[in-house]
Amino acid sequence: MTHSFHAEPLRGDRSLPLVPRVPAARSAADAVTWATQHAAALRETASRAGAVLIRGFAITTPDEFRAVCQAIEPELKPYAGGDSPRRGLADKVYTSTEYEASLEVLLHNELSYAAWSPAIVFFGCLVAAASGGETHLADGREIYRALPARIRDAFESRGIAYLQHLWDADGEPGIGKSWQETFETPDRDAVEACLDRSGMSFEWTGFGLRTRAPHRAVVSHPLTGETCWWNQADQWHRALASVKTSFGAHGDPRFDPATAGEETLGNHVTYADGGEIDVGDLETIRAVNRSLEIVFPWQPGDVMVIDNILTMHGRKPYRGQRRVVVAMA
Repeated sequence: MTHSFHAEPLRGDRSLPLVPRVPAARSAADAVTWATQHAAALRETASRAGAVLIRGFAITTPDEFRAVCQAIEPELKPYAGGDSPRRGLADKVYTSTEYEASLEVLLHNELSYAAWSPAIVFFGCLVAAASGGETHLADGREIYRALPARIRDAFESRGIAYLQHLWDADGEPGIGKSWQETFETPDRDAVEACLDRSGMSFEWTGFGLRTRAPHRAVVSHPLTGETCWWNQADQWHRALASVKTSFGAHGDPRFDPATAGEETLGNHVTYADGGEIDVGDLETIRAVNRSLEIVFPWQPGDVMVIDNILTMHGRKPYRGQRRVVVAMA
C-alpha cells in the first residue's frame, strides 16, 4: 500500500527542498520500509517540487543508501558516459565527486551533456564535512525566468553541442577520465553502439576519442510541462573551465586551451549550429544561477531525491572528511 506524507520546506523562505515527517523508529531498515510505503508519493513530490530531503534515519553505509534508493526507484542506472571523477562503492552507488575539496562544483543537471541523463538523482550523506561541502540546489524554472530574454532565447532556439576529446588509457595519462573510464568499458564496439544510439557523432583520434553531443539547453518537464533551464554550458566552455590542468605549461601537445575539446584533449561547448557562445553570456548565466542557489548543511543519514530536470545541483568547497554518495535512476 502506498501512503502520502506531509512535507514542509527545509527553509521557510525557499521552496527547496521539501522535508517529509518521518516516524520515530529510525533505523536503516525503518528507512527502507518507510520509503517503500511512500515511493509513489516521493517520486510525485520530487517531480513537482524539485527535491525531497528525507531526514531522520540512521543510514550509514553505501548499501543502506542503495536499499533506500531502490525502495523508491528499483531500476538504478550506472554512471556510464559521465565525466566527473567518481568511485563505485556498491552496485550503482558512487562517490558524489572526487574533485579537490577546495573546488566548487557549479550548478548543473546531471549528465545533461551525455548519451543519457537520469530522471532522478539520489544523494546520501554518510559523513558530513567539518565545514562547507553542501550540495546546493537551484530551481531550473526560476533560472529560466530570471535570465535575460536575449540569452534565454538564443539557447532555447539554437540548442548547444558539447565537445569532448578523451584520452586513451592505453597511452599516456591525460586530462580527467579516459574514454575507457568514461564509458565504463574498454570495448570500442560497445562505446560506438552507445554513441550511435544517442545521436552523438564521434571520431577515434591519435589521442583517443572525440565526441560531439547536440542537446537542448531548455526543456519542458514531461509531467508538468513547465519550462526549465537544463544545461551546464558554462562549465564546459574552455575559457571558463573550473578545473584547470598543468598540460600546456609543460608543452604537452595533446592539450591546448585554444583547441580543447576539438583538436586537443579537453572539453568545449558551442551552439548546436556550431556558433561560438559569448563568454560574457555564460558569466551572466553563472551570476543568475548563484543568485538563486539554495544552500543548507548536510546531516549524517540524509537522503535527497532530486528531479534532474526541475532542479540543478552542485557542491560547495569543504574542509575535513566528507562522504556523500550518489545513485541515479
